[in-house]
Amino acid sequence: MARRSKVDALPPALKAELERLLADRTHGGYEALAAWLKEQGYEISKSSLHRYDQRVQAVMLRIKASTEAARLLAQAAPDEADEHSAAVLRMVQSALFDAMARVTEAAEEADPERQVKVLAQAARAIAEASRASIGQKKWADEVRQKLDEVERVARNAGKALDAETLKTIREGLYGG
Repeated sequence: MARRSKVDALPPALKAELERLLADRTHGGYEALAAWLKEQGYEISKSSLHRYDQRVQAVMLRIKASTEAARLLAQAAPDEADEHSAAVLRMVQSALFDAMARVTEAAEEADPERQVKVLAQAARAIAEASRASIGQKKWADEVRQKLDEVERVARNAGKALDAETLKTIREGLYGG
């Protein structure tokens, strides 16, 4: 198992300040950051700070790319039925399943205490993903029921739904 980064062991407030300095690029270099941390009572090398910064920047780039991809997807294919969310939930559930399988396979090699912690974290993540999935499905069912009711009322009244009426319904159901 990889050794924990000294940066990860910093107190939360100090780590947050370090991350702020790294993010806004006003730190004056890793040597300056190492000196600043030494003044705070923590000995962390400029190399460790550089590795940590690279790790944080990689995460930020992935988040930025995902956000941009989601924005472009929403523009190219509006998702009034929230099917994108359902697809993302399925992807998260699949990734969690794969992670759980790897944890189970490595059970003999892992520290039992660490394994219990990992399993507890995974269980929480699975529960949250399941709640989100249930909520999304419930919302989709409610929308479907509302649309069915509108169609039933229109049929009973012997009326057809024109484009303007459908637009009004859509705005009422989806909020805009």
